[in-house]
Amino acid sequence: MLSLKVIHHICIVIIIPLDLSTSCFKGAGCNTAEFKVLVPASVMTFSGSCVTVPCSFILRDGYDAWLNPECGKYWYKTTYQPISSTTFRGDLTAHNCTTTFNDVHEDNVQYYFRIECAGSLKYNFYENPVTIRIKGKCNPVVEGTPVELGCSAPSYCDTHPPTVTWTPALGLSTQLQQNDTVTSTLTFNASHLHHGNNVSCTATYYIPSGNKTVTSTRYQLSISYAPRNTSAVGSPCLPAREGGCLNLTCTSHANPAVSEFTWYRIHGEHILKIGTGSSLSIQLWNANNVFFCEVRNDFGTEKSNVYKIDIQSKLIQNRKPP
Repeated sequence: MLSLKVIHHICIVIIIPLDLSTSCFKGAGCNTAEFKVLVPASVMTFSGSCVTVPCSFILRDGYDAWLNPECGKYWYKTTYQPISSTTFRGDLTAHNCTTTFNDVHEDNVQYYFRIECAGSLKYNFYENPVTIRIKGKCNPVVEGTPVELGCSAPSYCDTHPPTVTWTPALGLSTQLQQNDTVTSTLTFNASHLHHGNNVSCTATYYIPSGNKTVTSTRYQLSISYAPRNTSAVGSPCLPAREGGCLNLTCTSHANPAVSEFTWYRIHGEHILKIGTGSSLSIQLWNANNVFFCEVRNDFGTEKSNVYKIDIQSKLIQNRKPP
């Protein structure tokens, strides 16, 4: 399974360590009169990410005979709803039920493990559930700041580790192998041009026979940026004359969207505020009418071009404001 994350900014895959030294397994001198499971009381992850829950269990005397790799292993919410978005990573014959919960979106939810084998071995370990919590929202990625995207893939063979590539290659990428995991990091400066684009991470596994296996995952970038390409246009009520009306419209590209539109009229050496809103209807004063808008969001402001309408010649012009 590929794990894609934005290091420092958005998503991080968290694996919670669990000390299994206190686990009781059959044959270890423990009292196995009852079924038991050992899981953390709670683990934490980010919304939309995954988290691995360490898990071990013991069985009542006499039930180990039914235990085999083909047994069913399931996770349920404590409201008895089955969970399908999991990847089982343990070994039932070693009493290991470690599982990765994928694409986690629900906060503060409890889950319990269930085992189903042939014969009479069917048991819900309901008494000791694990709670998965969602970590608070991450800081936005702002235009102009450095971003690191991290992608991790399992390495099944030390002599033939996977090759991790990025599409598109937005910047410098580095690859590091640690134990049984290969991690590639892509570093680039955030731009408004990246907003909404998908970045794919692909792991290619080469097999000595010449074949290869490819798996990939993708992430949609969300970049916060100040208003850009702000424009003011007008639509006069015909015929354009003094005392007539003019419908003004201001547009801009921004993320988050523009929260404030302000309109100004240029009158000689004076700049007068005349209204707010993305659209505005005003009355034409005299022969020369000049307007522009200014927009704002959480990350900055920008002025539009100047919109000018000359009533006498019915000339409409666009230029930059002073």
